[in-house]
Amino acid sequence: MGNLLFSPSGRISPSEFMRGAIILIAISFVLGILPLISFKIGSMLSMLGIILLWCWIAIFIKRFHDGGKSGWMCLIPIVAFIILSMIVSSIVTGMFAGDLNAQMQEAAEAAAESGDFASIISVTMESAGAIAKKTALPAAVAGAVVSYVIAFATNSIAGHDEHENQFGPAT
Repeated sequence: MGNLLFSPSGRISPSEFMRGAIILIAISFVLGILPLISFKIGSMLSMLGIILLWCWIAIFIKRFHDGGKSGWMCLIPIVAFIILSMIVSSIVTGMFAGDLNAQMQEAAEAAAESGDFASIISVTMESAGAIAKKTALPAAVAGAVVSYVIAFATNSIAGHDEHENQFGPAT
């Protein structure tokens, strides 16, 4: 399992790639709904996203290697995920916490005009917890869907070289 998720060396078959992708999607989903339990714990554990990003890069590289392509092509699905996630995040926030988001912006602007920077941070942190609770589940579901679509599309596009190539023997 460690080699599948953490090492960018070698090749993985389409089925191994999807197995790794589903594991990463499940972990991301659990991390995404943690703010429902505790905003502070969810915020702290969200740093695990950096490790998950490395895991995604590793499996994308190996998947492209399996098709005889450069591992640098992993940047395409990663950038696509970042862009789609930002779009989906703004939609989810608007749909499920638009009122709270507007209130937070107004309060932060008022605090900024008064020059009280501690108040800006306080208002933002209070509102962020409430927004996270309202958007955690829909954002986690949307993130899982976006991740799956990108993984599926990449898996389909990457191809499969049934013979040994410069990245190793066929899997």
